[in-house]
Amino acid sequence: MRDDDFRAVLIKWKVQEIPETFNREIEAPLDTRKIISIVGPRRAGKTYLMFILIKKLAKRLKKDNILYVNFEDERLRNLDARDLETMIKIYYEIFKPEGDKPVYFFLDEIQNVKDWDKWVRRIHDEGKYRLYLSGSSSKLLSREISTSLRGRNIDVVVFPLSFREFLKIKGITFKKELLKYLEEERGKILRYLKEYIEFGGFPEVVLEDEKIKEKILESYYNAIFYRDLVERFRIRNISAFEEFTRYCLSNHAKYLSISKAYSYLKSLGFKIGKAKLLDYMRYYNEIFFIFPLEIFSYSIKDKKQYPKKIYVVDNGLIRVSKVETSLSRLMENTVFLELLRRSEIFNKFQVFYWKEYGKAEGKEVDFVLKEGTKVKELVQVTYASTREEVKDREVSSLIKASKELKTKKLMIITWDYEGTEKIDNKKIEFIPLWKWLLS
Repeated sequence: MRDDDFRAVLIKWKVQEIPETFNREIEAPLDTRKIISIVGPRRAGKTYLMFILIKKLAKRLKKDNILYVNFEDERLRNLDARDLETMIKIYYEIFKPEGDKPVYFFLDEIQNVKDWDKWVRRIHDEGKYRLYLSGSSSKLLSREISTSLRGRNIDVVVFPLSFREFLKIKGITFKKELLKYLEEERGKILRYLKEYIEFGGFPEVVLEDEKIKEKILESYYNAIFYRDLVERFRIRNISAFEEFTRYCLSNHAKYLSISKAYSYLKSLGFKIGKAKLLDYMRYYNEIFFIFPLEIFSYSIKDKKQYPKKIYVVDNGLIRVSKVETSLSRLMENTVFLELLRRSEIFNKFQVFYWKEYGKAEGKEVDFVLKEGTKVKELVQVTYASTREEVKDREVSSLIKASKELKTKKLMIITWDYEGTEKIDNKKIEFIPLWKWLLS
């Protein structure tokens, strides 16, 4: 049975044309013996990045030296590592690779194969194949991958489109130096920014009109909920899980306390423990769906005691979940996602929030950027188009945190106000969101 399944899938690959793609601002090496792990959420463009790489390879290799397999194909369900030996056997039945050239395996959604990492370790060590793995699971990241593979792989992170990519895929160009002076051009870029903030950056969604966008996003949300979460983690109490998911989404760019969530679900009649809710949070994070952000502190105890701030992988998923939101909160979620991209999921630098300890209504800063042992930058996000609309609280919180954390670089990301200001010998840069996203 497995022979027939693989034969059907591999023959299809042999005869099919490689789909059209557009280039992303993402680089992945082709001439390395390291395993390449392409990770990110569902429908963000991992498969298309593989096709971009395959097209580049096709210019110097026969297609027989390149194999692409999608393990979400219904014919390849319930595989384990031993079945991958069958895949190799069928590959050599159908293809005739040039023996003096490397053979490239592109294995999409590999996490669906049981014990895939053990097989990958062995195949990699044999040195015969170049391996490119993709998956919507953080378990493929180098910092979380099994010990047997650690040091053998390179991470390539794929998120929904950045604002730069969003404009590029829509064929929109601006001369940034003129945006400061031409109100017409400035109005246009703010209109596109609003579309990006409200509907997100999933590539397929970006190219559709508004009515179709909603339908596609609903299908993505359902696939994430049922396939990536309920099926993958074998969740039984689906109604409680669904309510908790909506509760988390409703708290995007806000604080989320597991104790309060537990009390809320209990008031609705759901019988579920706090430990299970913590498991759910881990599941969200593992599939790149919902990300918890910790408070900045040098104390591990404080990090555990204080509530997390919650962010979602794409604003479009917030939209179709029908929870209450605002442009200000969507802006903050957008900034978080861009920080996630730029930090490559906090590998290049770490991100936290800051809050005065022990004060319920204390001052707070949206994002603390820490590189190594030093805080490099503090960032506030506010929906303001003039200096007068920037609340004193936003500024005073930055000043307070900068003194406590001993950092000089202070930024307030606004909707459409730009300038610099010196307060208490601290220089604050005000920058419009569109300009920061394009920088």
